[in-house]
Amino acid sequence: MQFHERRKAERVEANLSVTVRGGPAEAKGKALNVSTNGIYFESPNFIEPLTRVRLELMVPEPGASKRELTVTCDGVVVRIEPERKDPSVSAYRVAIFFTLVPDASQKTLDRYIRARLSS
Repeated sequence: MQFHERRKAERVEANLSVTVRGGPAEAKGKALNVSTNGIYFESPNFIEPLTRVRLELMVPEPGASKRELTVTCDGVVVRIEPERKDPSVSAYRVAIFFTLVPDASQKTLDRYIRARLSS
């Protein structure tokens, strides 16, 4: 059986700080991968699927060794693993589809992804 990729945007592995607001509490986590359409990250909090959220990603500034740029966007949780809240789980893996990315944030995210793809 052949796998058919349905994503339209390329994903890159990422280790970016992520802050999510809109779930039960503010969640800080680390991105596992990101595209111009969404993000997959680890969070200490369970966030119900279909929850609308606002994200802030800290993206390294091109050419700057320590400086980071803030990317803000709105999105909706499309998947969480495990699928149920479990007190024994220390980190959930959350997939968010971006529904709104302001132009300046989109440009920063595009530049970051292109740089990761070319390296």
